[in-house]
Amino acid sequence: MADKHIHPDDLVGKTVDAHTHVGIDLRAFAQIGFPYCSSLEGLYYRMKCHNVDYAVVFPALGAQLYFDLETYLIEGVLKPAKRPLSGIPYEIENKILLKEIFEFCPELSKHFIPFVMVDPGRRVDEQIKVLRKLEEAFPIYGIKISPVGCQSRVTKLLEEGGAFLDFAKEHNWPILLHVTVNKDEKFSQASDALEVARRNPKIRFCLAHSICFHNKFLEIADQLPNVWVDTAAIKIMTELALNNSPVAAPPSERVKCDYSDHRKVMKELVKRFPKTIIWGSDSPYYSYIVKRLEGEDFYFEFKLKGTYADEKAALDSLSEVERAQINSNMIKFIFGR
Repeated sequence: MADKHIHPDDLVGKTVDAHTHVGIDLRAFAQIGFPYCSSLEGLYYRMKCHNVDYAVVFPALGAQLYFDLETYLIEGVLKPAKRPLSGIPYEIENKILLKEIFEFCPELSKHFIPFVMVDPGRRVDEQIKVLRKLEEAFPIYGIKISPVGCQSRVTKLLEEGGAFLDFAKEHNWPILLHVTVNKDEKFSQASDALEVARRNPKIRFCLAHSICFHNKFLEIADQLPNVWVDTAAIKIMTELALNNSPVAAPPSERVKCDYSDHRKVMKELVKRFPKTIIWGSDSPYYSYIVKRLEGEDFYFEFKLKGTYADEKAALDSLSEVERAQINSNMIKFIFGR
């Protein structure tokens, strides 16, 4: 197992972005969507411009190179290819992320905390076998799962994907989950993610995107000692709430707040759930202009624009004490202390 290059004490008092991506989204590129790529160097200079010291980073959303590219690029449907470019889901995506950090841009590596991505519903044992080889060469700190990105339900973690939970416990790795409350999105339901976390109290979980501001789910997460919540893409999530999009919790189930300003939402979340909230930007997905498959024959079109400056402004709106608490939350999520 490769030696860790970042330790808990390194992060104390630092500004840490807990949710970023590096890589390419081929379908967004082919469909004239945005964003369609992000490089480690580009992310670093974005962070540097906004005085962010470290970032948790993982590949872009989909395990695209394992699947039939023509079907995916045209229809958005993920079907295993007969001759895949990547032997298993995320094999190339994880490998290039780690190589970009430690071999292509080693001068930047001290700023990044890599998580690998996995597909909980396909070729699980083979994925773990590859991850064991990767961890011999590179430091790895956790797992990110985007169920909608690989079109595998998060509940697969309670079935064949349970081997990833055992793998995470073996390594003391946390798991960050993309979640939604949109009932038409069948892969990433927050209620399912919370059930996975409840059944696995020895694993640390983070649920992304403020759980779409769903008050009950945030309260449940706050009560579970092994669960944190990140605020990734809070600016565009706030816009979705303000416009009563189905992607955000409906008004009757939403945290009571002034949704005219995402900074006010950030302050209210930290006030309500001080030991649960973690700051993350979702870079580069603080903008999202794309048509995405979210269920059988159901597509949702996003037209959302934000900036890294918007995301950092949410963090900067907090008091020094609140920012210190968020820093502590993030360290506990990643390292368990």
